[in-house]
Amino acid sequence: MIDKLSRKLNLTPTELKLSGFLIVSLIIGFILKFLLGVNEKTELSFYNYSQIDSIFLNEEKNDTNNSEILNKNVDYKREVFDFNERGFNKVYKKQLPAEKSINLNKATKEELMNLPGIGEKTAESIIEHRNKLSEFRKLEDLLNVKGIGSKKLDTIKKYLYIE
Repeated sequence: MIDKLSRKLNLTPTELKLSGFLIVSLIIGFILKFLLGVNEKTELSFYNYSQIDSIFLNEEKNDTNNSEILNKNVDYKREVFDFNERGFNKVYKKQLPAEKSINLNKATKEELMNLPGIGEKTAESIIEHRNKLSEFRKLEDLLNVKGIGSKKLDTIKKYLYIE
């Protein structure tokens, strides 16, 4: 019976059952409301805030420091940025090494990190790859290191040499 009805209404059996449950629930709710005579009328109550306001206003008048606080001229930018020792406008750049100054087969991680575009992970990858090969034979071997492509190699090539 549910299958026939669901095909006629073009609903799945689950949708039909859910719709039936909702309709039956609404009907039962209306019947209970009218039979039991439940009338939900709530009266709004208003709260008088004048007593609390007067306490606040009296405290404000008695506060002698209040006028000093209101009239205080504050350099907000300075107070906000005082927590930082260094200036926000300063830009810290890597110290670029001299040309042909880094031996690729003996370079430390810190030396490699001074190269433009080389961070900590890439420097570690270079050293790891160097250890696998035992040493680099040519600079183009760097292309096999993850994180180094032809553009990056062209950028850092002038700082490297192989001994």
